[in-house]
Amino acid sequence: MSEHSGSGPGDRQQMNRHVDPNSQSLVWRVDDVLDDTTPGDWITEALPRFEYTVGSLVPSIYTLYSRVLHPAARIDPDTGQQVRVRWAEVAARTGGVIHQSVEWGSLLQAGIHRGVGEGRDLVWHQEPDEGDMPEEQFAALAEVLVEHTSTLDDCWFGFWEGRAGQALHLPGPRVRIPHRDNFLVHGTVRDAVRTLGSCGPNLWWPQDRAWFVATDIDLMSTYIGSSTDCALALAAHPELEVIDTSSRRKVTWDSDEINPLPPRPYGQ
Repeated sequence: MSEHSGSGPGDRQQMNRHVDPNSQSLVWRVDDVLDDTTPGDWITEALPRFEYTVGSLVPSIYTLYSRVLHPAARIDPDTGQQVRVRWAEVAARTGGVIHQSVEWGSLLQAGIHRGVGEGRDLVWHQEPDEGDMPEEQFAALAEVLVEHTSTLDDCWFGFWEGRAGQALHLPGPRVRIPHRDNFLVHGTVRDAVRTLGSCGPNLWWPQDRAWFVATDIDLMSTYIGSSTDCALALAAHPELEVIDTSSRRKVTWDSDEINPLPPRPYGQ
């Protein structure tokens, strides 16, 4: 299902670990993981099968759906610091088109087809994270979403067992959805910046279910179902690169119907 065109884990290491694991205020502890996962039962019912669509990631109960494009990064040659790079900046270099089903690999392939290259080392050095975002992206999302729920202090966060479980050897029940079982913790909306197993949440929603956020482990985008007002606020946030989408849109590496398809990921 992966959106990406292929990169080694070392290329993504800096962006994946977006908080200091020694900072307890930003890291969930093992004993924060809940033994009772019944608050996630509605998700299990709402997502009974995986059909490679947005509606397989986010329950199809919302008015609008938004897609947050995970930023790429380049290294500032003077400071050595990471600078976030929007997909639109890469598209300007490659001649690709930003649209509802744009895929990172196709955006790069557009530049290869035009003979201008994919922009690596010129516009970007590190590809967008798969299944995670930098801390400031989670913070920006929370900044918007906290204003669009009546239960801002009552929020649930799911972390995919394959990362959290391997890192912390966690036992216990999971919120079960096809191919993506998740450990569950509880906090406030602004706790979205906290990590478990060095990664951000893969699922989160407030008790009133006013919105739902999904960051699938294979994808370079985060998908959100919400009200119209919330979707408009997300799109207006200066720290987020957001495009609208729908529950029926495909989320596979080959779903880009405008930019050229890249080679199959991993040579499969």
